[in-house]
Amino acid sequence: MSIIGLDIKKSFFDALTLRVLRTATSKMVILGLLVFCLMVKSNTTQAQGSMIPELSYPFLEKLIFSAKQNYPLMKANLRRVNFANYNLKKAKLSWFDFFTLSAFYSPSTSVTLTNATLTGVQVGLFINFSNIIQKPTLIKQTREEVAIAQLTADQYAITLETDVKNRYFRYMQALSVLRIQNQNAIDIEALFKQIKFKYERGEETLENFSKLMIQNADQKQKIIDAESAALIAKTTLEELVGKKLEEIK
Repeated sequence: MSIIGLDIKKSFFDALTLRVLRTATSKMVILGLLVFCLMVKSNTTQAQGSMIPELSYPFLEKLIFSAKQNYPLMKANLRRVNFANYNLKKAKLSWFDFFTLSAFYSPSTSVTLTNATLTGVQVGLFINFSNIIQKPTLIKQTREEVAIAQLTADQYAITLETDVKNRYFRYMQALSVLRIQNQNAIDIEALFKQIKFKYERGEETLENFSKLMIQNADQKQKIIDAESAALIAKTTLEELVGKKLEEIK
């Protein structure tokens, strides 16, 4: 083979290699730009999708009020306070329990086996000094029971308020994540359609098309997971509130 033939063959392979490299590089650049645009848009969506502006503190106060009115354990604590107050009133009204009044009637015509000479109606008054001594202590004890019951109710009211806030924030977080995932799904779907169109025209590789198809399917699964998390967060919040969120105005 002549030197001229070798040069021609070498030039041909060099040109072919350069063309392949340019084509592959062009496709990689296009795909890279699309992915970059997706990432930038996703980050912008996340920045705009902050849940802080969506929070409604007046609505949160309504949730807390509803929970204090409807949650069974809160009602039970209030009933314990009422029960302790009833016992205190009972203790205050029972000051005369240590007096015992009795009456006995003995007719003058009755026959008795004893030498008693008293006849007619006899009245007796008995005083239980033990009850008199214990009464102040009993009243003090019932007052302490009222205080303990009230403190327990107050403490649980604080705990319940904190739980409502935490569940409300988790619910709003779940909604924000769901919005972001939905926006990402729209972006990935649009990119998938572009790559699919290019692939059908032979302008995109099967590998890139397959990767984006898998990513599109994964994003749909993420939406399902986000929807499930939002529904669970809503249910746990409604458990404390005692009614559907839609019913609270």
